[in-house]
Amino acid sequence: MRICPSCQAELPDDAIFCDQCGARVAEAPAPEQELERCPQCGAPVTPGELFCGNCGAPLEAPAPGAAETMAATPESPPPETSDEEMTCPFCGATVLRTDDFCFACGAALSRVAKAATPAPTEPEPTPTPAPANEQETQAAPDAPPEIHECPSCGAPVIPGEAFCEFCGAALITHVEAPAGPDAAPQPAPTPAPAPAAAPQAEPNARLIVDESGIELPVKASGETLVGREDPVSGIYPDVDLTPHGGEEGGVSRRHFKIRREGARYVIEDLNSTNFTMVNKKGLQPGVAVPLEDGDEIRAGRVALTFRIDR
Repeated sequence: MRICPSCQAELPDDAIFCDQCGARVAEAPAPEQELERCPQCGAPVTPGELFCGNCGAPLEAPAPGAAETMAATPESPPPETSDEEMTCPFCGATVLRTDDFCFACGAALSRVAKAATPAPTEPEPTPTPAPANEQETQAAPDAPPEIHECPSCGAPVIPGEAFCEFCGAALITHVEAPAGPDAAPQPAPTPAPAPAAAPQAEPNARLIVDESGIELPVKASGETLVGREDPVSGIYPDVDLTPHGGEEGGVSRRHFKIRREGARYVIEDLNSTNFTMVNKKGLQPGVAVPLEDGDEIRAGRVALTFRIDR
């Protein structure tokens, strides 16, 4: 008998792995043909191992059920096993159902034994019928079907496992991770900055005195006050029509104003004495009217033309 150096269990003389803790107790005998080698580090590995003993890299697991297929051939009839014995699905060695690991290849047997043993069925309790108005609101979502066999490699698996023990394939489509207090919130993706709009040129708006052709600029933003300058009362309009016949033409000190609203200009009479007219139509005091390029404006008897270059 051989003693496991890890758990002190008694093992057969030809055991390579402990059937209780899975620890390696001896080197596998060299086969007549060349040993398989780890694709990661090149170290020799024993056929049937799931991981390299040198670097831990995962190895290609043998096809499940190969031992049963070989044992069922006429040349090698299946070995007779008792109720307490079973056959390792990886190497075909006879092991006990109570063993956690195969003594020959080290494969985990506890999961295979649990998956092969059907769970005892319990009588289902008779559900209490809920009211008709509550059955629709309390309908439970469809539970994922239980999988007893890996759809990728065909190995037996335990219902509820997320991944296959032998090939690593996903067994359920979605596993919701429990939300804990230590779970850090995922930062929201930073939106890409919008491309900067091309700067638009400011429109060139102006008033042209019809009699002289002199151009008087209008502000591109804000309000432009048009009237007649009066230092005594402290009124200094942005556009002074005094040099252009404003006093003789009946222009008020605060006659009208022009302001920009978005992409257009509007004109508003400021309750002038001799009124403001646009295209020969009088304006109501305090009511803004849109201006278009070429409109004729009269402040009293002074004639102006509104011009704008876009």
